[in-house]
Amino acid sequence: MEFIYNLLRPIQNIIEYVIIFLYNNVVSSYGVVIILLTLIVRIILTPLTITQTKSMAKMQKLQPKIKEIQKKYKDDKQKIQEKTMEFYKENNVNPLSGCLPLLLQMPVFFALFQALRNPSNIVTDVLGKFTISGTPNPAYDFLWLNLNEPDPYYILVILMVGTMFLSTRMTTTDPKQSMISYIMPVVFGFIAFRLPAGILVYWVTTNIWTIGQQYLVNKIVSRGKEKEEQEEEKEEKKKELSSEEKKIIAGKKRKKRRKK
Repeated sequence: MEFIYNLLRPIQNIIEYVIIFLYNNVVSSYGVVIILLTLIVRIILTPLTITQTKSMAKMQKLQPKIKEIQKKYKDDKQKIQEKTMEFYKENNVNPLSGCLPLLLQMPVFFALFQALRNPSNIVTDVLGKFTISGTPNPAYDFLWLNLNEPDPYYILVILMVGTMFLSTRMTTTDPKQSMISYIMPVVFGFIAFRLPAGILVYWVTTNIWTIGQQYLVNKIVSRGKEKEEQEEEKEEKKKELSSEEKKIIAGKKRKKRRKK
């Protein structure tokens, strides 16, 4: 684990420099700084999140065709793989593109987690250690919380579970995975029970951002679907018109033959 933290140390240091910059130049409140830092990180990662959501939506749209391939070649697994990859290639879809943005976000998440849980001297030289002579350092106080201590009233834990439930429900595109939206918040709720409040401030802010962002992305995706449906309807109408025109032309030809 120490090896992983050492690998993430450069990212953690960048995050901590941003924390101190915000603390010295924007607002001298560690809690507000965590919220601002979370928003900055989420804004930077927004393009990746949108790409991930669009990819997942496209994959969901192609699922009926994939199931047809699986049903058609159910006795030949190699053929299923070949035909599935051909189908993805024909539709310009990379099945891993939905996972890639998430993987790219993970190092940032863990580095931020470590920066809040165990800050280096970049932070402590300005704000001081978490405790002074055995008592919590007031520099880390925010609202009713000391951000290095667990929330004594579990309000942030409840908010984290509730917002995580909503965000997971909104980002789950496969109905078969709907149980995840119930299980994950409960599991992470038990994990968050004893976490420092600073991490939960980050977590709740992230979930609220995700809910708002996903709402907008869903709107964009739904508009794209509506445009595609309208274009498909136009194409069908063109085909219908062309068939009607063919009937008219054929009728005219018959009339000419009768006159002859």
